[in-house]
Amino acid sequence: MPPRHAIVIAVDGLRASALGAYGNAWHPTPALDRLASESLLFDWMMVDSPALAGFYRAAWLGVPAPYDGVEPTNLKPLAAAHSAGLLPQLLAAGIAASLTTDDVWLAEQGDQLGFRDVRALEFPQPATAESMADTELAQLFAIAADQLEQWSVAEDSATAGAEPPRLLWLHARGYHGAWDAPIELRQSLLDEDDPEAPTFVTPPLRLETTNSDELLLQRASYAAQTTILDECIGMLLEMLTATGLAESTAVLVVGCRGFALGEHGAAGSEVHDLYGEVTHIPCILRRPDGAPVAPPRASELVQPADLAPYLLEWLGCSLPPSPSDASQPIPARDRVVAIGKHGEMAMRTQSWLLRQAAKSSELSEAEPTIELFAKPDDRWEANEIADRCPDDVAELLAEFGSPSR
Repeated sequence: MPPRHAIVIAVDGLRASALGAYGNAWHPTPALDRLASESLLFDWMMVDSPALAGFYRAAWLGVPAPYDGVEPTNLKPLAAAHSAGLLPQLLAAGIAASLTTDDVWLAEQGDQLGFRDVRALEFPQPATAESMADTELAQLFAIAADQLEQWSVAEDSATAGAEPPRLLWLHARGYHGAWDAPIELRQSLLDEDDPEAPTFVTPPLRLETTNSDELLLQRASYAAQTTILDECIGMLLEMLTATGLAESTAVLVVGCRGFALGEHGAAGSEVHDLYGEVTHIPCILRRPDGAPVAPPRASELVQPADLAPYLLEWLGCSLPPSPSDASQPIPARDRVVAIGKHGEMAMRTQSWLLRQAAKSSELSEAEPTIELFAKPDDRWEANEIADRCPDDVAELLAEFGSPSR
């Protein structure tokens, strides 16, 4: 029996609403939709931080969000104190873990935390690509495809059972990197009456505008990057099949955090307000061990730290004690919480999203703004109803302050 492997594709800025499997109907994502049809899809994966470091604090180490929202700049001290996290357990079990990324900070963290092989790809000054193959995303995924081919060669040349399980963690800066899609691709997502496709390659930091044409061009550029991502993931899945690894390799696609595109007054990579466009990320897990053709969608509330049991069990690592069924180890959460850098808080339950904005300053005596939105019907948090439901607001705020968070 060949060893089991896993590939995690983590994309910074990938929001759930960008994919057809989560309701997007503007631009096609055929490869990701096909993958979703063969996978367990988590409907409500919510990050607990709008920071990249927060995603990896949770996903790799299982450490909850700090109450003050200040994320670590170095993950290694946390790893020493949290040996039950995903990454420490994988390394302790001898999993051959590789990290391939175009994010310099993450490459440094992976090297310090003990990944066996860290490949860091750095790009020169970004420029609009002439073709999809020239984009930064395509170049990063090409390196990953080469790694899969090396896995296949190693298995073919090894004696039975000699090769250890492997993990490839592929992290892309994604929407926090270059928006370098070819102009023709961007234009194809616009109608004849729309403005001409933009030519910028650097995503906005914080664009505050109510100009619908300006926001349309931002969204079209984001959609063009999503089209490229879908092509890249489709290529990688084809490589898995071509190398004979598809039957022994689990695939997980997950966003690291979302990306605001003007839904609440601002668009850009520095917009960290805890609304769904930032906190709601896609999570698609395909395991090739006899899953049904149309597996269920998981409607439970989950967060990045909850993925550890799936990967650990698949790769043959011993699981920490848990009352859950190891085949479906979704925690029974009735709420999930996200904490922002300046003390902002958002709590999501099956029925509500409560958002408490940060105080304007430490000296301010005014109470922070409270917002309440009905879920899941109010998908874009457009109808604020806190003043109509004061009892629900008070109950949710009391839950947030409880130690069981």
